[in-house]
Amino acid sequence: MKVFSFLNNINFSAAYSKVLGSVRLSGNKSAWGLEVGDSGLKAVKASARDGELFIEAVDRIDYSSIDHGNTLKKPEIIENAVDIFKERNLISKSDKIIVSLSGKMILSRFFSLPPIKKSRVAEALRYELRKQVPFEPDEIVWDYQQFENDGTADKGVKIGLFATKKENIYNLLPSLAPITANLDAIQITPIAIYNLVHLSSDSDQDVIVINVEQENTDFIVVGRSKYWNRSIPMSEVNMTLIREIQRSIGYYVSVSKGTKPEILYLMGEVFEDDNKIKFIDENLENKVRFLDLLDKIRMLKDVDHSMLKERNIYGFETALGLAIQGLDLGEIKINLLPLDYVKERHVSKHKIFACVIAISIFLSFLTQSIKDYITWRRLSKSVDTVNETFNKVKKLERDYNDIEKKVKAGEKNLHVWKTIGIQGSFWIDIINKIIDSFPEKVYLLSIESVWEIPHTDKKERISGKGFFEKAEENTSKNIDTSKEALIISIKGESYDPEVSYIEGKVKIPIENLTLFDQKTPVFSVVRVVPGSVHHVTVIDKKGVSEDMAHGIKGLPISFEIQCIVNPIN
Repeated sequence: MKVFSFLNNINFSAAYSKVLGSVRLSGNKSAWGLEVGDSGLKAVKASARDGELFIEAVDRIDYSSIDHGNTLKKPEIIENAVDIFKERNLISKSDKIIVSLSGKMILSRFFSLPPIKKSRVAEALRYELRKQVPFEPDEIVWDYQQFENDGTADKGVKIGLFATKKENIYNLLPSLAPITANLDAIQITPIAIYNLVHLSSDSDQDVIVINVEQENTDFIVVGRSKYWNRSIPMSEVNMTLIREIQRSIGYYVSVSKGTKPEILYLMGEVFEDDNKIKFIDENLENKVRFLDLLDKIRMLKDVDHSMLKERNIYGFETALGLAIQGLDLGEIKINLLPLDYVKERHVSKHKIFACVIAISIFLSFLTQSIKDYITWRRLSKSVDTVNETFNKVKKLERDYNDIEKKVKAGEKNLHVWKTIGIQGSFWIDIINKIIDSFPEKVYLLSIESVWEIPHTDKKERISGKGFFEKAEENTSKNIDTSKEALIISIKGESYDPEVSYIEGKVKIPIENLTLFDQKTPVFSVVRVVPGSVHHVTVIDKKGVSEDMAHGIKGLPISFEIQCIVNPIN
């Protein structure tokens, strides 16, 4: 029998200081890792300060401890567990939460692209996606990681592609509703473990991690610039599992064209049984070890140590690896949150940001006007008290004239403000209504405004006009070019393939917008800026395959709409 020993020869403190010190996290930045397992939730809150990694809290909620009878389905049980997690833990607004997805739900592919420019990697990946993944692109959520060259003769771009069916993600998201505000990423269990081991070890040799879960075993290879994993659909520690591990080791050695990894780490609560550790140790040639992190990571005094085992951090490795990604310390940073979910969150944030900007503009103007008025009042009172001498009167008269000019300038600004609406909430209301008018397939990029004299573009008078140029030529006849007006420019992108969608679903609703109790539309003229409607990216189609050409058709259509505010008397 080989001698079994715990991992005690790796300089963890030096590794943490090296990596964390280079990141230079400011303040007390913290993140939660939340492992959604088959039998319960496990959570770790970690923070990085002064080049050291701290565990601030650990928690565990077993599904069996929740009183749900036989009426609730698995997603509802998970949501109840997430509710309990949120209620009994302090989660600040700035805390990121990274949630796990089991490795058995993931399809992983590893390949090399020929040396190409970074700008062409995304285009090449769309082609590889159709070739490597046996599902239609609209049926999956996917992300990729580009790995550094490991020094081999192959100078291509090394890619790890990770995909899962959309239903796996969309079945999980409703259960995470209580923590939606903090949800930053969905990461897979094997990569969370990879990030933990990669950060912990300063060894240049590849190591193997065997993580045994309730219904699945993850076989993970961790290297300085390597990652490889295989999901084994079994959790019983027996000879069948041993043979699958040996087969995985043999396959990895053959495809990596490297030496056989010597060290094998065991993870998972199943290895609380010493007999199972002995069984693995006797039947594999590798040096079997554990990651003993409790002496390497500082624990805050108020952490509930009863959640942890006496000799190791059994069962919490995945949660800690997720928290490491939340602190921006993860080597692999893929995120399987769907793109439309991320965009929806960004739009909500933009709405709040737009409101803040509008209120800030109003308050800034109001504050300056009050300052001018107070200054004028003070000088007016001074005029009544300095009539004793002629020289003082003249001096105050000059001061008064200067202030009067400022007041008149302020009155002019007030008049400008009044022309766009008596109510001070004009900006807040119009920005919200413009955002709300956008349909599902159209995304708002920016809203800008300027006071200037409207003009018609010369291109509108050229013959052979397109769809929008012909329509806007009639519109330009109604533009008053004799005086200044408030012009609002709206830029966006449409993911509907028809250009007419912009006219019917974006422009016309904006033309009909009204404010407050007015019946007259807020804009006197709404027109699509000539020449602004085009695909976002123009790709040289030479040498492009049919599959790649098909992907080009899905590029968004960029556009710009110019709106002239109707003056209000």
